[in-house]
Amino acid sequence: MSYLTYQKHNDYEIINLIREGNNDALELMFDKYSRLISKKIYKFNLYYEFDDMYQEGLMILNKSINSFDESYSKSFTKYFEQNLQRKYSTILTKKIRRHEIYKNNELFIYEANNNLNQNSVYFELLKKEIAKILTNNEYLVYTLRELNNYSITFIKEKSGYTEKEIYNSLHRAKVKIKKHFAK
Repeated sequence: MSYLTYQKHNDYEIINLIREGNNDALELMFDKYSRLISKKIYKFNLYYEFDDMYQEGLMILNKSINSFDESYSKSFTKYFEQNLQRKYSTILTKKIRRHEIYKNNELFIYEANNNLNQNSVYFELLKKEIAKILTNNEYLVYTLRELNNYSITFIKEKSGYTEKEIYNSLHRAKVKIKKHFAK
């Protein structure tokens, strides 16, 4: 559809055709407002999820078409733009809040999600076997990280090791365990 097609009909005519069930008119509106949706996606820095945000924009356009009331002294374009901005603003605010909540509670999240109940009857045997081949530092780091799923931040606070020491201990422990059980 071209720009000239948009000029033949105003938004009110197209909305009435859509409400009568004309799918071509709906496609015309989608095409007409696709640039505005794209522009708002980039304005709100949501372009890394462009496809999802574009689909969200089309849904807002459809809802705006269905809920638009001509009796108010507002053009459809302004009405839709306002709805779209509100939706993208809400999405962005939720993303920021989730990130802040995660950052503020990262330690608690990892502590709460650790694996305290081991279902295997061989778990204790595995731990005893591993304890025989690892140093105390390697055993502590390995059990906290790999068996109990604690975060590196938690292990740093618990053990006093640096991040590099933790990763080195984990690597050494994994190599020793792999070599031991490969026999």
